[in-house]
Amino acid sequence: MTFNASKYVNFVSADTAARERLTLQYMGPRDDFDLIVIGSGIGGGVLADDLAERLGRHQRILVLEAGSFLYPTHVYNFCRFPNASVAKHFGCDTFWQDSNSSDADQFIGEKPQLNFGGRSIFWSGLIPTLQGWELDFFPHRVRQDLVSGLLNRAGDVMNESRSLGSAAEAVVTRLRASSLAADFSIQQTPRALHQPYLEPNGTPKDEFFTEPTGVFNTAELLVNQLGLSPGVSHGDGPGLHILLRHFVEDIQNHGGHMEVVARNLATGDIRTLKAGRVILAAGSIESPKLLRRSSLFPNLPNEVKWLVGRGLTDHPTTDGTHTFVDGIGDVNLDPTDHAKIVFYSRGLRDGNRIRYPFNVEMNLNHERWHLRDNDPSESVPPSPEGLARIDIKFSFGNCLDDDNLIEPAPPFEYVPKINFHNQKKADRLAHSRLPALANWHGGTNQIWDILNDVTHRIFSQFRVHGQSARPADEAWYGQNWKGFGYGTVHHAAGSLRMPSRPAVDQPFSPHSVVDEDLRVVGADRLYVCDMSVMPISTAANPVRTLVGLALRLSKHLG
Repeated sequence: MTFNASKYVNFVSADTAARERLTLQYMGPRDDFDLIVIGSGIGGGVLADDLAERLGRHQRILVLEAGSFLYPTHVYNFCRFPNASVAKHFGCDTFWQDSNSSDADQFIGEKPQLNFGGRSIFWSGLIPTLQGWELDFFPHRVRQDLVSGLLNRAGDVMNESRSLGSAAEAVVTRLRASSLAADFSIQQTPRALHQPYLEPNGTPKDEFFTEPTGVFNTAELLVNQLGLSPGVSHGDGPGLHILLRHFVEDIQNHGGHMEVVARNLATGDIRTLKAGRVILAAGSIESPKLLRRSSLFPNLPNEVKWLVGRGLTDHPTTDGTHTFVDGIGDVNLDPTDHAKIVFYSRGLRDGNRIRYPFNVEMNLNHERWHLRDNDPSESVPPSPEGLARIDIKFSFGNCLDDDNLIEPAPPFEYVPKINFHNQKKADRLAHSRLPALANWHGGTNQIWDILNDVTHRIFSQFRVHGQSARPADEAWYGQNWKGFGYGTVHHAAGSLRMPSRPAVDQPFSPHSVVDEDLRVVGADRLYVCDMSVMPISTAANPVRTLVGLALRLSKHLG
């Protein structure tokens, strides 16, 4: 299949002035490398950076990226437009299903972003973490490595902050003193701090400025690894090398080495690159599509071939609900305070049933700091004078779903067909996904009752005019169309799974696409390092977990 850029909305295949002025892509004639990483997003970017840091003195490492270097920094750092508008301008469109499908009104949002840094350059830098009950879905060795330091290292790599300030600390302290603390670990949500200006504790490294909202993206990480050296050749020696605007057409096994067939999108020329080992890091949609059409695919075991592209899942989120308050306990709050707080489920059980298979995400005056609302004059929601706004939503974990499948792209086409049963309708959650995730066996009314109970418990901790707070306009879940939204929040996972449980407490399946070391089963020199390897979509944003897996794979590779 030949790459056709016209099949991808607003895909940028031209070189950019930002790239030309900041860094040089590989211009050497040699085609042999020790390691080739396909994709420069969170998984591939962190992996390549760590490999270069540890092995770059004696090994040649190449990053292949189909897209261009769009920006020299994080997109939402300087853009006044909403996130969705910026993302759509650069190809972040929606995969709508076949109109003949019984689920034609369902979809998965959104398409991959093919550009240097991948989706990380459109990310607001929040770094929550998965919890113990979710780690039970990971195979033993992976689980042990994550909790034994990799998750902490992941936070360090992303320049993790410690606090959003005194108001956030005060609110967390009061919430931890409530009955909610028995069921939830209540934490401020750390965020990435804009490197290289800040130390992890938020203090400036030099006399540079301080970013009020944190970002982390792998484009900057890799540029920092290469150095700011436009027009300066790094030669053909060891170290990190980058080729942008090269779309991978095929991966081949030639016994003692792998070959990657890549097309130069500027010239249309094919270049064959050799490496001892190759790592797919193109994302949950692109990586299975690439593996399926590669020359390696026919020789994979049948049970592996059946799983390639199958199981795609995400973490469903509810619609938000909100209230207005003037304080919590003896702490007064107003529209200038801000915090992002997560109520992490402790995974406690009633018998064999996980009581709360979700986290609660709470924003205090989110428009004051969230990057997607970086222009308050345009986006501040109405608020009664002098009151602070509290928003909450529920974010569920989700097991892999074998009914979901990334099918091969049609001949001469780029975009694959996605058969995806979205979680927009709560009945699928109630009757299929929540029984697998948490042994819940009840109808949608049970879901609404539990969400409303937790909503009441949280809001009643706050006060407004001397009374306990309640949802604005009495907007409870299950009423007035308030329930689950689109259900997809850019965290598609599981299409090239590692060993996984089909459901809570069940044994791990004997079959997977990659093993515990992320090596493709049946292809000894091919690995995967992106969200597609996840055995579950966790209730928390999975980025920290992926960074931990990238650091783990880096160590395994050398």
